[in-house]
Amino acid sequence: MKSILKIIKATFLGGILFLVPLVVLLIVLEKGYVIIQKTTLPLVNSFPKVNVLGIAIQELIGILIIILICFVAGVLAKTANAKKLVQKLEDGILSFVPGYSFMKSMNENILGFESNEDLKVILVPTDAGLQFAFLIEQVNENQFTVFIPDAPNPWSGSVVFVEKKDITDIQITQKQALACIRKLGYGSKELLKNKL
Repeated sequence: MKSILKIIKATFLGGILFLVPLVVLLIVLEKGYVIIQKTTLPLVNSFPKVNVLGIAIQELIGILIIILICFVAGVLAKTANAKKLVQKLEDGILSFVPGYSFMKSMNENILGFESNEDLKVILVPTDAGLQFAFLIEQVNENQFTVFIPDAPNPWSGSVVFVEKKDITDIQITQKQALACIRKLGYGSKELLKNKL
């Protein structure tokens, strides 16, 4: 009974953590839309009061401006200066947010972006057997820092230090491992075929 409650609790918390970035995105877009709508109001007051597909011209122009701003921001994000700025923010401020790097990488995978910063997926021994883990960094020649995510909620887990001899390299992507963890191991037969 306790294990069922633990699974329900982990699933519920995983759902909340999955929805939080989406809600934040919606709030940011809504606030941006209100600001843009205020700036477009003087421009569109001279337009005739016309609705296009049930959307007023003012709202339509606001939506188009938001799309344009997102597109321009996406173009700017690819520049070297923007990458340096984001890197400084991540190194200076965002590095203090617990789990930021992992959440960023995971969200990029959920959205389908290929990332050069995908964490290497490995298997490490625990009291319960082998578990998926993400290689974080090498401490010295023999020790590695790894993150062992919980199932079905990979946002939480444990940071452990593992010896090189205990690491099993399985050559799967972070996206594949996260999907398997969220599905409580379903699909692991095919995923780990000829890898153990």
